[in-house]
Amino acid sequence: MMLVYLQQVLQLIWPDLYIKMIKKAYITELTYSISDIEKQDAQKALIYFDATSKLLKKASDHLNIMKTPFKESPEMSIDSVMNVRAALRRFRDKVVDNFNEFKHSAFKCVQIMQKFSTDTQTVKLLKSFISSIDILESKVNIFINLFDNLEAKEFPKDIVINIEDIQKESSALDDIIDDRIKSHIQTNILSKSWVDSVSDELQLKIEKETPLILDLFNKNKELLESNKG
Repeated sequence: MMLVYLQQVLQLIWPDLYIKMIKKAYITELTYSISDIEKQDAQKALIYFDATSKLLKKASDHLNIMKTPFKESPEMSIDSVMNVRAALRRFRDKVVDNFNEFKHSAFKCVQIMQKFSTDTQTVKLLKSFISSIDILESKVNIFINLFDNLEAKEFPKDIVINIEDIQKESSALDDIIDDRIKSHIQTNILSKSWVDSVSDELQLKIEKETPLILDLFNKNKELLESNKG
């Protein structure tokens, strides 16, 4: 009765806080209702996102091979560029292969996360993920198109600007994967907190049975009752 009264008071005085509490309780209830199969899918999704993140970093870091010499020599002559045009085009093709490999892996991530499409937060995060990939792809396409005119005077400067744009977007996308999507999977689907992480690292099992203080209270209560008898 007292609990019902407190709920009514809270609802009247702080309606926003009351709504947040109800939502949190609902989300918690959903978290505990996730099946073992869904948790296995979530674990698999984490592995896929880890692999995708590594492929993204590999593709981004590979661009430094071209960025560094052009950045150090922004006034490189057209003749110098044309002398290595075959090598430049091979490098361009490898860049395309790297980002295609990343996209294929990202597609698998989206596929497996479709199993959690009833969760609005998951859908929202996936939309951000896909949108960021679209932006990244457009920047990679600009990179490809620059090779249509290697004789352009501004080619060395333009290629550096474009590569830095790609790397900046890659970094933003990696943040979405690591800080938002993986965190969402661990916290809201697998219900893993920092305590679980520490526990896993130290290979300790956190006891989820009766807290020690409550256990002692119950024992003392039993003892008093037996003395009365």
